[in-house]
Amino acid sequence: MNILITAGGTSEKIDNVRTITNSSTGKLGSAIALAFAETYTQPTDRIYYLCGQNAVIPEADRIGIIRIGSVNDLMEKLTGILTTERIDAVIHSMAVSDYTVDTLTTKSSIASSIADFISQNGPSAALEPEELTAQLIEKAFSGTDTLGSENKISSDIEDMVIVMKKTPKVIGMIKKLQPAVLLVGFKLLSNVSLETLIDTGYNLLLKNNCDLVLANDLSGINELGHRGFLISPDKTYETFETKTQIAKGIVKRVHAILNNQ
Repeated sequence: MNILITAGGTSEKIDNVRTITNSSTGKLGSAIALAFAETYTQPTDRIYYLCGQNAVIPEADRIGIIRIGSVNDLMEKLTGILTTERIDAVIHSMAVSDYTVDTLTTKSSIASSIADFISQNGPSAALEPEELTAQLIEKAFSGTDTLGSENKISSDIEDMVIVMKKTPKVIGMIKKLQPAVLLVGFKLLSNVSLETLIDTGYNLLLKNNCDLVLANDLSGINELGHRGFLISPDKTYETFETKTQIAKGIVKRVHAILNNQ
């Protein structure tokens, strides 16, 4: 078998020294990679481990470490592997950024741009409120003094404004690139009911044609344990209480599904 695992978190550049990232450590992804590497019931030939810059690294001969930064970087590496190699299963445990930096500016620059627009266009009573708002926003964030992200932005700026835009949903591209691959998705929520957690995880499974989804709640993750629910296409689920149990449970289910194909 060839397995591809994503782990840790992505990071989006503000400038060439600053990034926006998340708190994912990659510990669960690392445990899953080691569980695949250590199983002997169906040996794994190669494990591609795509991980964030600060993610925990599993140490085993068959695990190839590929560090990634941004969502675009992740998409590029995933596409390269899935279009050139036969992969039996993708375990997509990475916490992928929902947003990336679009524009960097300042509050004073926005105010100046809006003032210039009003001065140049005079009374705008003929414009509908939505149209006027759209034009003001476009003007505010297209000024010549918006901050560039190629170099380190000065730390003397006191009112920097970061405008962000949505990133593509990486999980949605996996089966489009390799339809036969077995896909395990992950869903993390915070302080929700078990019913909501299972429903949300199951919706992720249906939307992205996943074979399994591991749903977990931040309130159930601490130094002593990691509660997770492995959801199947019929909406039944298995409950695990530690990262080790989750890792072994995923490996067991992946092997069972692949052996039945």
